[in-house]
This record gives sequence, C-alpha cells and structure tokens, in this order.
Amino acid sequence: MIHESAIKLPFSYAAGGVGSRFLIALRDDQTILGARCASCSTITAPARSFCSNCNRAVNELVEVGPGGTLEAWTDQPGTGIFGLIHLDGADTALVHRLTGSDAWQPGTRVMAVFAEERTGRITDIEGFTSEGDST
Repeated sequence: MIHESAIKLPFSYAAGGVGSRFLIALRDDQTILGARCASCSTITAPARSFCSNCNRAVNELVEVGPGGTLEAWTDQPGTGIFGLIHLDGADTALVHRLTGSDAWQPGTRVMAVFAEERTGRITDIEGFTSEGDST
C-alpha cells in the first residue's frame, strides 16, 4: 500500500551581503544588480556572492537589464508562464514570470515590470513583458 502526503518545511533564507544589496536595489531603486567577478569578468545575474563561472568570491555589483532576451519559456499550469531571461549586460540568465503576451518565442525582447509596492523580494519584479506589449 502506498500513502502519499505533503511535508511542510518552513524556512527562512538569509540573503547575505551581496544578496541583500540585490534585493534592496530592487526595492528602493527598481534596478537589477549583477555581480562582476574580478578574476574572470563574468557578470552573474541575479547578483551572488560567488562567481558562477570560476567560483571565486565576488564583491563588485553592476546594474544589468532591466531589458533582456527570452532564451526559453515554459507554461506551468496553475502558476503561470516562466521564462529564462538573459538580461542585458549579464553573462547568465535568470528565471522569472512572463506577463502580458501569449506568443512567447526564444529571442523575444523583454522588459522588467516592477511592482508598485516593493518589499525587498524577487517578486518586486512582477514579471517580464514583451517590449512591444503595452500591458
């Protein structure tokens, strides 16, 4: 006999110094920060404390986006459409909600839409919309 159930695992996540600066920039300045590696020059977005390319510690933050290019997308029934977005100025991509359009294609230019009320969370970006979409 098989029994299925759900386990709740509540947790708190400490964003750390670099992550906190990233979230504060979203909240206060409506800007997206990437982390530039002093060793290999890779710009990782969203900003992280370690380089995604060479694993070295990163302290320099640079503004990236808010525009970018959609690399791939998926429709998650019941939760929405999510895309892999290569932000302008970044060497990596981030996953976030896509809004406004129903005709997503790889290569579509997108723009971040910031929430009216921001709280220092990744959801301070409501989503990304096609640059040609007025919604």
